[in-house]
Amino acid sequence: MRDTGQGRDVKDRSTPPRLAYGCATHVPLLVEYPAFVEPIRLGAAQADGALNLRDLAPEWEAHHPILGGLVGTFAMKNHVLAHHPEADRIGLCQYRKFVSRRRLSRVVAPSYKAMDVVTKQSLSPGLLAEAMLPDAEWLLPRPFLLSNWRKHGDVLEQYSRVHQPQDLLRFVAEAVEQQLLDKAEVPRFLAEEVMVPGGIELGVFPAEFWIRSVTAIENVVRACVQRYRLVREGYDARAWGFCTERLGSYLVLRRLRALGPAKPRFLSFRHSMPTLGPSRFFGRLNLITEDTVDYVIGS
Repeated sequence: MRDTGQGRDVKDRSTPPRLAYGCATHVPLLVEYPAFVEPIRLGAAQADGALNLRDLAPEWEAHHPILGGLVGTFAMKNHVLAHHPEADRIGLCQYRKFVSRRRLSRVVAPSYKAMDVVTKQSLSPGLLAEAMLPDAEWLLPRPFLLSNWRKHGDVLEQYSRVHQPQDLLRFVAEAVEQQLLDKAEVPRFLAEEVMVPGGIELGVFPAEFWIRSVTAIENVVRACVQRYRLVREGYDARAWGFCTERLGSYLVLRRLRALGPAKPRFLSFRHSMPTLGPSRFFGRLNLITEDTVDYVIGS
């Protein structure tokens, strides 16, 4: 879809077949994304005739302040089921973040080493189309290790260091109750040392995997929102969104590891770790800025 600037998103016939691609945004877009990217509008960005949260997933509109862009993911899932049932790949970006097949900038965000900072002036729809279109069934941000030479790190340690650990534990408990995680998987998930930035909310995924995973996570989030009246200040206000990123990352890793080391080219982080699939599955996470000033996590 392309935005006409008058609140109406118009179908462009150049949309690649069998790829549905959405961009969650609560503000005017910083750049002109390619015609195949459909804006999913949240909050004040909603407009008559657009793809709006209030129309696609009305139950989540009131929860936008505490879930952030995650509600756009739920809206995109409903949009795909209703209007793109033939899609075999699903893509997602956000108003400032997208995944490219190759590096578009050599400026690494100092506060988040897995992400590059790219200025909006350097991006054109043509460049973005070439960089964002996948050449495989997956296009993911390059995963990174939570551990380094100075310290051991895993999902539970890292989450506890930057957020409230009780939130993640409640989220995991609900995932077990709903059989999204087997109880035997809980120690593996909490001890996971690899993370895919964005989880299931950034990049391109096989449609069957993505719809099933998002539906299951949506059910977990719904139960947590109803059961726990969390009121967190500032950065932690979106606690369930942060939990979703970790669990979504684990579901992606679990699926990739199940593919096995059949391909000759692959991405591996440790000799003892399972292969995570062909190298063409992995690209680079980018943050769009006005200039190359770093994006500070938590701001």
